[in-house]
Parts: sequence; C-alpha cells; structure tokens
Amino acid sequence: MRDLKVEVIKVKERCGAKHKPGDVFYIRGLGMVEIPGNKKVCLYALASLVPFLTAKQREDELPQDDWIAETTELACPDPKGVIFKITTI
Repeated sequence: MRDLKVEVIKVKERCGAKHKPGDVFYIRGLGMVEIPGNKKVCLYALASLVPFLTAKQREDELPQDDWIAETTELACPDPKGVIFKITTI
C-alpha cells in the first residue's frame, strides 16, 4: 500500500475546521492517518476523501485506464470549502 500526502491547496471561501493552504496530513500503510504538528483534520472532509484515498493507495492494482491515476485534486463536501491535493509518496 502506497503512502499518500494530502495537502490543502486552496480554501474557496470558508473552512469551518480552519484549514489553510499548506496544511498536510499523511495516509500511511494500512490505514493510518498521520497529522504532523499536533494539528487536526476535518472529519467531514476526511470521510469524503477516504474512498478515493483507499483506491489511490492501491493504484498499481487498478486497470491502466482507471480515473484514479489521473486524479490528484479533490474537494471537501462543502462546495465553498477546501481543495486537497493528493500525492503518492
């Protein structure tokens, strides 16, 4: 399972969890979330990202034409909220 870096790259208008561009957290190995600096991550945003993150960790097992490989940015459920960039480490 690949490790992933999840970074806030933009707050469209607001973020109730006070995320700011540059905030990061990591998905490690078999489902471990690492949040540096004793910061927090929004549960609602995390819940919306988890299905994608799970697939992204197993990207090499997916068909070559799967959309997961070409997708690197996702939004939280609030349409005026946060855009995250997902990078394979």
